[in-house]
Amino acid sequence: MYLKHFNFREEPFGTSPDPKFLYRSGIHQEALERLTTAVSMRKGINAIIGEPGLGKSTLVRTMLSGFQKNVHFAWVFNTTLNSRELFKYICRDFGLKPKGDDMSELLMELYTFLIKEFEKGKINVLIIDEAQNLKPEVLEEIRQLSNLETVNKKLLQIILSGQPQLDAHLNHPMLHQLKQRISMKAVLSRLGMEDTVKYIRHRLWVAGARREDIFTEAALSAIHDVTDGVPRLINQACDNALLTAARKKMKQVDSVLIAELLQKGNITPATGKEFLPQEEEKDTTKFFTTTDSLSKKRNGNNKNIGAEILETELGYFDGVDLGQLAIN
Repeated sequence: MYLKHFNFREEPFGTSPDPKFLYRSGIHQEALERLTTAVSMRKGINAIIGEPGLGKSTLVRTMLSGFQKNVHFAWVFNTTLNSRELFKYICRDFGLKPKGDDMSELLMELYTFLIKEFEKGKINVLIIDEAQNLKPEVLEEIRQLSNLETVNKKLLQIILSGQPQLDAHLNHPMLHQLKQRISMKAVLSRLGMEDTVKYIRHRLWVAGARREDIFTEAALSAIHDVTDGVPRLINQACDNALLTAARKKMKQVDSVLIAELLQKGNITPATGKEFLPQEEEKDTTKFFTTTDSLSKKRNGNNKNIGAEILETELGYFDGVDLGQLAIN
């Protein structure tokens, strides 16, 4: 483990969606605020859309933690269920013990529960993970759950969390009413270079680091180029780099180490990245060796020399822009 080597209290790049590690980029902060507002005002159905690894689950858990004990939630991870199985799953996750399989009885049992929780001042939230995998008829059943309401308040707040395919599914004629019922939709995108650096340093600080130079500037640039700003891939790259650095008794992670891990397959590049042919990859090793030698000589005026060579001479990656936050 590298915790002792780098004096961390805990792992800075774990895989669990821990709210305290959420880096609030402009996109994530706005999505969090709008999602929190929509749920607190009991708007009904909301959606958060983004490719895998952009922090949808962490964002939702952060929102839930903000309500503390005033929220009661059910989280559906299995999206291969049919309507009856899904409703039973929802009831059980809310702590109920459904007695039968009849849909009307399940709905009545759920409605009775939601009314009681509402009277206690609780906010009931249903999160559907990987919602793009649900069949249209099941999504339509979920829409009908939003009909459970008082005179002026929705009893159940529904969050559809899914990949970009969910947007396409919502254009299905059968889901026309569901699309109209979505009060808030946030679309997350990848982090830019500046936010990638801030993201890495934020997680290091939360984990107990008190040095900002654990990753060299060239290494930070290389990590962004490899991962294209996908938080899950950044976590993987940084975790592997720290582990290897500790094993080699290195005090810093440099761009040479990132290149080695990439070539060994220990770092997963972002989708859409193109690599040089095999023969040229051999030259890549030579390039990074040269870059590292130069980086040892750099001063305040040319501190980004490794990143500049990476961009101009290697031409290693193509950038991908997935757009900005969209609110409907």
